[in-house]
Amino acid sequence: MNLGTYQFDDYSKYETSGLNAEAKAKRRKDVFPEDCQKAFEMGARFVRQKTLLKNEEI
Repeated sequence: MNLGTYQFDDYSKYETSGLNAEAKAKRRKDVFPEDCQKAFEMGARFVRQKTLLKNEEI
């Protein structure tokens, strides 16, 4: 379970005493691009697998 997700664009608009907005912003800056790349690669693997399976049916 990931509890470091970014919930709001502007944490100053909400009462978030239990959250560290600076840490969340840093995590989003540092980790989010890596997560996007991993998701892209996973999608590419799915397409390759589907293509291989489809070609085997022919």
